Amino acid sequence: MIERDPGYAALPLAKAKAFASRARLPEPVSPIVPVLLGEAEAALKASRLLEDHGFLVVAIRPPTVPAGTARLRLTFTAQHPDDEVERLAEVIRTRVLAHAPASFTEAQ
Repeated sequence: MIERDPGYAALPLAKAKAFASRARLPEPVSPIVPVLLGEAEAALKASRLLEDHGFLVVAIRPPTVPAGTARLRLTFTAQHPDDEVERLAEVIRTRVLAHAPASFTEAQ
């Protein structure tokens, strides 16, 4: 597949970059984009909110990551529709990051 269609193999990273730009996050270097939220409860609350909007986004919290660095972990694939990537970015920017502590939104 990669040899036949190298553009297809590049889509996950392109979608991650489009997401990050729209969500106002730093440009990612892989299709996996962390969204730092700090406390475990904040990450769990954000994960539930996103599920209510139709997105499956995993909250990563201690002991997987150090205390105080809980996050959402988003993984993009070539199959994610562009309009859904845009909608996800909008929900995260306006409903998740808008309520996150400034120290975490600045650190991203």
